[in-house]
Parts: sequence; C-alpha cells; structure tokens
Amino acid sequence: MRGLRLTPELLEGAYEYLRLSNPFRHWNLPEADQIVFRVMGARDRFGHFRGRHVRARGKDSFSEIAISAGMVHTTDMLMATMAHEMIHLYQDENGAARGHHNPEFRRLARRVCAIHGFDLEAF
Repeated sequence: MRGLRLTPELLEGAYEYLRLSNPFRHWNLPEADQIVFRVMGARDRFGHFRGRHVRARGKDSFSEIAISAGMVHTTDMLMATMAHEMIHLYQDENGAARGHHNPEFRRLARRVCAIHGFDLEAF
C-alpha cells in the first residue's frame, strides 16, 4: 500500500484546517484561494514554499506551497509538512528571512509543535 494520495484539494484542506487553529489563526495568513497548492514528486524534500515576489505582466502573483507525494505518505506527515511551510509563508508575509530556519523560525516551530504534537526534531 502506497499511503495517502495527495491532491491540490487535499493540500488546500490541510492548509485551511491549520490556518483556523492556533497559533496560525492569529497570524493573518492568506486564505487558501490566494495560495497555489502543488503536489510534486521530489524525493529530496518533503515540501517547499515559494513567495509571491515576482508579478508577471501585471497579473496577481500567489505564494506556492508544494508537498512531495514521493515523501509524504501519511496524514501526520502531511499536516507537519504543511505547518512547516506555513511558518515560511508567515515569515515571507512579514518580511522575515525567507527559506531559512533562522532563530525566529525555530521559535515558531517550537510553538507549533507543542500545540499540534509534531516531533520538533523531525519538523
């Protein structure tokens, strides 16, 4: 058995669930319809976040959260990975260092893991 079958709709649902829970509900994160959710096949990472910094021909740009179907096979792993990428989104929305696990990221990760029961060492 392969495990959880990821779809963009499933990623969106995981995002909205977490966005409505602590501590995310206090972070003023964008609603799911303002994020691009993508399933990728990467085997070198569980997920990634890309910020919305480049506007193409005057079109609105959206941040992207991608989760790897090659690495994420359980609901627990999906939720932990989504939460991880949402911290990157929060930092990006607030102008903090993007893509880095800086001291602020680690502080936020400790809080998220304590609330949601994620393993901080694996997070």
